[in-house]
Amino acid sequence: MQTPMERPLPSRGLLILSGLVVAVGVVLGLRSGLLAGMHGVGYAVCHQITVRTYVFGDRVMPLCARCSGQYLGAVAGFVMAFVWRRPRASKMPSRGILVLLVLFLAAWALDGINSYIFLLTQTPLLYTPQNVLRLSTGMLQGIAVSMLFLPFFNQVFWRRPDPRPVLRSWRDLATLLLLAAVLVLAVHSTWLPLFFPLALASTLGVMLLLSLVGILFTAMLLRAENASLTWEDFLRFLLPGMAFAIAIILTIGALRAWAEAAMGLRFLG
Repeated sequence: MQTPMERPLPSRGLLILSGLVVAVGVVLGLRSGLLAGMHGVGYAVCHQITVRTYVFGDRVMPLCARCSGQYLGAVAGFVMAFVWRRPRASKMPSRGILVLLVLFLAAWALDGINSYIFLLTQTPLLYTPQNVLRLSTGMLQGIAVSMLFLPFFNQVFWRRPDPRPVLRSWRDLATLLLLAAVLVLAVHSTWLPLFFPLALASTLGVMLLLSLVGILFTAMLLRAENASLTWEDFLRFLLPGMAFAIAIILTIGALRAWAEAAMGLRFLG
């Protein structure tokens, strides 16, 4: 067994390189201001069709209604894991809760298919799509993803993960759904003072999920699965994870810009 001193951690060189990537990403993202930076993140992961996006006065959310729900829901799930003091929880929820989470994913997929068919044909398949439905099903998907991804992450990353489930009871799920409902109402209100907190939280949700994927990717490259013991170890992996997220966002954004310019593709409406 590896001793704490033998834990495979990111080297100083990797940390310096990751720091440079993060610094470049921050400079490029914020050179035109915070709002432009948030829209730049959204540009890489979302179609940003205006009629499918919530508008607060003259401010357009950086993510469409569905994506706003997805990433706000994921942030809500991760925040509640810390509130419940179970950020390292590694056990899946009970069978009943697991089935409901899968149904959340199914509702998100069904609404997405219905919405896409309406976009192509202007004829509803099941019902006329609405932004509040996109937002709500996206929120359910974000909750499901966070509650399913977190145990998986903890099983792979930590040497001694918390054996408890992050969702221990139906009461926990009800609390999380109540928070999600508040977020849905906040976005749907389009009250201008809420714009920046909601836009920033949803954008950070994108960065958080991609960074966590990047952490796992880095851990697998270094053969450091099930090696980390402390939050200090986590922070050492976080910088390469953030660099991974920024590299993905910059690459996809550049490819999309090229496709729109060279091939005449247009995703904005």
